[in-house]
Amino acid sequence: MRRMLWAVGAIALATMMGCAGASVKTYAKPPAGQRQYGKVKKVAVLPFDSVVEGAQAPRIAGDLFLQELLNRGTFDAVEEPRYVNELMKKLKLRNTEGLDREIVRKMGEELQAQALILGDLLVFGQEENSEIVEFALQVNMIDTESGDILWSGRTYAKSSTTLGEILGVNQGPSPNDVAARGVARLVARLDSEFRAAREAEVQRMLEAAKAAELAGEEGAPAPAEEGKPAEPEVAPEKQTEEILLQVKPK
Repeated sequence: MRRMLWAVGAIALATMMGCAGASVKTYAKPPAGQRQYGKVKKVAVLPFDSVVEGAQAPRIAGDLFLQELLNRGTFDAVEEPRYVNELMKKLKLRNTEGLDREIVRKMGEELQAQALILGDLLVFGQEENSEIVEFALQVNMIDTESGDILWSGRTYAKSSTTLGEILGVNQGPSPNDVAARGVARLVARLDSEFRAAREAEVQRMLEAAKAAELAGEEGAPAPAEEGKPAEPEVAPEKQTEEILLQVKPK
């Protein structure tokens, strides 16, 4: 009888606990008929800002993000925050709040990066009077040429109490564990959406080249001046090849 009651109680507890929550929301600037995603070969990750108390939390979040980004291989090169920090000191920037389009452009030139990645740590740790661990991070990617936001994403993750924790058998996930899960999902979305945007951009440029080719076929070629040879035409296949070389993703 006791064994049955214990089993029923365990099932009830498991039902009330629920699953660990996690969500990611993103925004990507729509691909245009020009190179805005394909040109991004190198990005620079700035030291993350934070509204959370303590100096270690934003550094931990930044390190987790950097490692995930390097593992994904979305970009040819990634400038680490420790190197970017030296440039920020040179420009007398204490954090990213002082960034404007001109400073973004200068940083892009100095770092030879086509985009900057800024992070704001919003939540990191346990809720007050609770064992639940929460993590929230906002990331923006800025085009260093235009100063526009190319991609933006926010991730939120939290732990949930397990049966083992309630019974005192084991401990729950640490803040670093929850943060790693939230960052991994955010970078996965960045990678997939950025690659998709590159492909869409290539397709748009190929369609534009094809339309120009058809328009050229409809009109008669201009006659060459007397005594002057006509300039050689560029083959459509060569135009397509040049476009692919310009925007070919990694």
